[in-house]
Amino acid sequence: MDETTAGAGAREPAPGRGTGDLPRFADLAGVRLYRRNAFAVTGLPANAQGRAVRQHRQRLEARLAIEDTWPGEADSPLVGGHRKDEVRAAFEEFQDPRRRLVDELLWRWGEADLGCECPGTVHEEHDQAVRFHAMALEAEDGRIEATEEGRDTLWRGAASTWGTLLERPEFRDHIAHRIRALDDPRLRNHSADYFLAGIPRLLVSPLTEIASGPGFAPRLARVCAGWAEYEPFSDLFSELFEETVDETERTINDGLRSAEDKREAGQYGDAVVILREKVLADYHRLDSFREFVSEWRHEQVAHSVAVALNNLAVALQHHHMVKPPTAKQRKTVVELAEKAYEIAPDRDAEGIKENWSIIYDQFTGSGHPAVARGFPWKKAVLILGGAIFVVVMSGVLWGPAVAVGIAVGLFYMIGSAW
Repeated sequence: MDETTAGAGAREPAPGRGTGDLPRFADLAGVRLYRRNAFAVTGLPANAQGRAVRQHRQRLEARLAIEDTWPGEADSPLVGGHRKDEVRAAFEEFQDPRRRLVDELLWRWGEADLGCECPGTVHEEHDQAVRFHAMALEAEDGRIEATEEGRDTLWRGAASTWGTLLERPEFRDHIAHRIRALDDPRLRNHSADYFLAGIPRLLVSPLTEIASGPGFAPRLARVCAGWAEYEPFSDLFSELFEETVDETERTINDGLRSAEDKREAGQYGDAVVILREKVLADYHRLDSFREFVSEWRHEQVAHSVAVALNNLAVALQHHHMVKPPTAKQRKTVVELAEKAYEIAPDRDAEGIKENWSIIYDQFTGSGHPAVARGFPWKKAVLILGGAIFVVVMSGVLWGPAVAVGIAVGLFYMIGSAW
């Protein structure tokens, strides 16, 4: 298909934020993306124009003269209907073909004859994408009852269907066809690529509004990760997380300064509490959306946290050379050193590992931590105790010879497992 292109010498405005003569993208952005859609609110088919729009408007205005709301289409994914002022505002969007086309692209096409040559799958994918996305927003708003797993499923469905559709050349061709079909001079300076470029940011715009919701915040990173898998959305989330990252980094740095002050004052217990309960909690919060944080920035935060943990572990090591530690204090020092090594970026790993090895040897007497780390002592004791019980009972029931044979077999099996 041939595409309608911008006129010679025309400068096409950038879609989305900062749109010049087409603010419809900004008008729709947010959680009411679909509830503001002119086609969703009025119930008009995607190919409605001229006289059909005027007649439908007259019918709805007559109905809303005696009713408070218009329920919309019978099979609409939106729940609760639309108020009189919302319906009136929606009809105004049909006055400008540029604004109306944005709404058309973001609502179901159904059985409307749009005169295009799209494969049937394109229209099916489009309508499925709209339904998934609209239902996800309705569920987050409490209009549709759904479990957390159910809501996450809707978000995944929306991301995969929109993400796949936006990369199909047939969808771009469809937009170009609709620009030609609407045949309005106001569309001549807008190409299919203009509209196509504005849609991804608009689709993820609701996440900015609901990101801070207490019920949604813990799920935010995984929901966004589902969208970021698809090329049209891959670069849109750093901005969303920027404020959260800034705030988390400030909190981490405040905690690090406080812990440093306590360490230098010899208030080691307070320093341990701050690092464990505040700094590490915030660091793991940052880590939960690591893919939306630049690599250099995450590395710098990891460096600061690892160095603070290491320095406190070393300070405690020196402190306990004078004042022998309790078992709990020994465990604390080892855990701090181990956590420092776990978090440390590559540039710090060698030095911190050396400190960890010295501390581990001093406070456990078990040799290099790489050897003893993670050994399941409790499990080993239980298995060994069970094996001894079996051997003893075998001796009682079947005699010493059988017991010895079973003992050899069991201990060979245990040794092989470890």
